[in-house]
Amino acid sequence: MPIKTGLTRFESPIVLIQPLQYPLLGVVTAFHEIYLYNTETGTNQKIIRLNIPENTHLLCAFDPNRMHFLFGTTQSETLTLIDLEDKKVLTRFELDQQTPTTLMFAPNGLHFVCGTNQGRVLLWRYDSPVLLSRLHSYPEYTSLYIRPKTNFVSALTFEGNRLATSGYGGSVVLTEYRSQTHTKRYHPSYVENTALLFYKESLIIGNKGGTLLKIDLQGKHPNQRLSTSMNTIARLLKIGEEPYVLAVGDKPYVPLINANTMQIIYERYIEVDQPIAALCKDDNNNLYVGTVAGELFKFDLLPFHELERLVESKSYAQAYLLCEQEPLLKESQTYHLLESLFQRTLQHAKVLLEKGELEQAKMQLQPFQPTKAKEIGALLAAFSHMKQLMYLSDHQKFSPFYGLVEQFPLLNSTALYAKVEEQWSERFKKAQQLMFMEKKREAQAELAPFATVNAKRPFVLLLIQNTDVFKRYSKAVHEHNYTQINQLTLRYPFLRKLPSYNELIQEAGELIAAITEALKKQNFEYAQLLLGEFSLIPQYEREFAHLKMFVSLAVNLHHAITHSHWRSAYSLIDGNSELMILPWAQELNVVWQEKLERCEQYAAAGDASAIKKEFINLINLPGRHERIGDLLRSAYHVQLKKLLDSNPDVFSVGVANYCDLFGMDTEIRHLLRIAKHKRITPQLEQSLLYPKQRDQWIYHITELRSKIA
Repeated sequence: MPIKTGLTRFESPIVLIQPLQYPLLGVVTAFHEIYLYNTETGTNQKIIRLNIPENTHLLCAFDPNRMHFLFGTTQSETLTLIDLEDKKVLTRFELDQQTPTTLMFAPNGLHFVCGTNQGRVLLWRYDSPVLLSRLHSYPEYTSLYIRPKTNFVSALTFEGNRLATSGYGGSVVLTEYRSQTHTKRYHPSYVENTALLFYKESLIIGNKGGTLLKIDLQGKHPNQRLSTSMNTIARLLKIGEEPYVLAVGDKPYVPLINANTMQIIYERYIEVDQPIAALCKDDNNNLYVGTVAGELFKFDLLPFHELERLVESKSYAQAYLLCEQEPLLKESQTYHLLESLFQRTLQHAKVLLEKGELEQAKMQLQPFQPTKAKEIGALLAAFSHMKQLMYLSDHQKFSPFYGLVEQFPLLNSTALYAKVEEQWSERFKKAQQLMFMEKKREAQAELAPFATVNAKRPFVLLLIQNTDVFKRYSKAVHEHNYTQINQLTLRYPFLRKLPSYNELIQEAGELIAAITEALKKQNFEYAQLLLGEFSLIPQYEREFAHLKMFVSLAVNLHHAITHSHWRSAYSLIDGNSELMILPWAQELNVVWQEKLERCEQYAAAGDASAIKKEFINLINLPGRHERIGDLLRSAYHVQLKKLLDSNPDVFSVGVANYCDLFGMDTEIRHLLRIAKHKRITPQLEQSLLYPKQRDQWIYHITELRSKIA
């Protein structure tokens, strides 16, 4: 099990641990105290105590790239960002009469997402109080769905630009949070989900019932389910190389799970005396665990030094035993060295066994006993028949020779087996030449020793009894006549076992990689030339159809980019995700992200004109317009807030214009409440007081103003 080290103890339960700039850990306690723990010196520095009631539920996160701390409570309608070095408030983020239920910084540290008690998932930049976007909401409303009295967002997780969230109703929404593209909603169950984790092309979900569910995001495989001893799964964490995952709940232990098979490897992989309240992992594969008793522990997930010591002292059996106990070690370079040592020892033992030196071979293998007893036992059992194999070879009794090798496959790695195979190849090649010279009797005599071998007999019969077939096949291979080869191999399947056939098919398969590489370099003429050659291979008929379509899409995309047809270009990559393997297609998305980042700053300044100018004719691009619409909303919100303070009459006109375009929304309701306190009551027609579909504004693009009033 991982090596546990006690680090320190706090006066109250630990609620959050997060790695900051090395060697610092950010620690938050239930008394709302923020500490910086130095993992090198073991020193603990109290930074600040938040001025909020002790019985208040705190939601918080450290900025991964800066010494900033973001927090809110379930009783407050704002989030606050503070500078831990200067100990001052940097920004307050208004939630518009909502309270937070979960929050998290994106990996880039530039953005963060907050889920609220109204089921909304909201996006901000850390450096601006202006709401950038409402990414989506829970539950997914329809005319038949009654809005719940209690709502929430229960879990968030990021991976690159992907964001997965879950909330009321148990559904999960996956989206590209920067661009709001490729949004998809899944409905795995109705149980409240409390933890999410991206894993390969899947998403692992932990819920309040202590159950794990893995859903395939491509929809190719059925969901996998795993019950744990947890009452609620609060956190999922990848450790080491795939497939290892930790599931953290309300117990004093953490199980280690194989995420490929969805099976528990160790029920109590990490164990402490008190229930675990928080944990995190640093880049050095150290796991930090905080308990409800305020204790902070470190677990060394990869005890390299112990493994290295065992390997250096040639205690190989103990080294393998350690790796069985610590499966993460199997991904280390030291373990790969251990495996290579065992394989080299096996090869050396095989050489000794071929010579009949049994005792010397056993001595070589002894350091790996008993952990490798199964492999060693199989080797010794196979090579106990070595004398019999040599006898059969010397007397050219090849039928029982191959039968013995088939019974003990390890014998096919011997020099003797290679020698017999070489003899077969030479005889078969010579027999082909004799048959082409019409010397059938001589060819039969050449192949006679192998005529009764089950694995060779079909080739012997094909050559002797169907010489014309073999001639046609040889000619087709020489001329790369794939159609002829396909016809012959369909009629005579044994031809597919010939080395010449396998080499030919491998060469044909390599054309796919060559075509893709040509497209990446924008060498379209060469790609078309290779595609023409590939079209002649019937064995790859289905692959050719896909490849032909891919080449056509790549050519169209290049044409669109070259002629600045940006709508077509973005529509192509949005509708055909396979194009994203092309570097110059990826550059399109980089350009889009740069546009969005500039427009986020324009929105914070209330500059709707600059947003319109930035996107020009892309503003209503299908699949991408939602993000632009949210930026325009944000810009108009900023304008309306300024008008509320400076010109109430124009503010009233602006609200009417806004509602005409976007409908009534939470942010406008909040502004109207503020206006009411200031005795400002805009006269709005009844039709303007209702919400509209989020993308309704695209039908009024000509009415989008630089200023809302």
